[in-house]
Amino acid sequence: MFWLSLAGGIYFIIAGIIGKGRAFHSKMGTPLSEKEVKRVRFTYISVGIVLLIIAVFSGIELFSA
Repeated sequence: MFWLSLAGGIYFIIAGIIGKGRAFHSKMGTPLSEKEVKRVRFTYISVGIVLLIIAVFSGIELFSA
């Protein structure tokens, strides 16, 4: 759980900062508007932060046992 949440958190934060990928395009392949891009970027970064918090707690349990 620690390694998966750590890798996922890092990936989501980097993808949110860079702003490239499938989530930044509509279903038809056209780029999203600025308002929608900000929402997607916020969602990616917030999910990444939550995953990093989970990684911290999982790491504490994993390495303290």
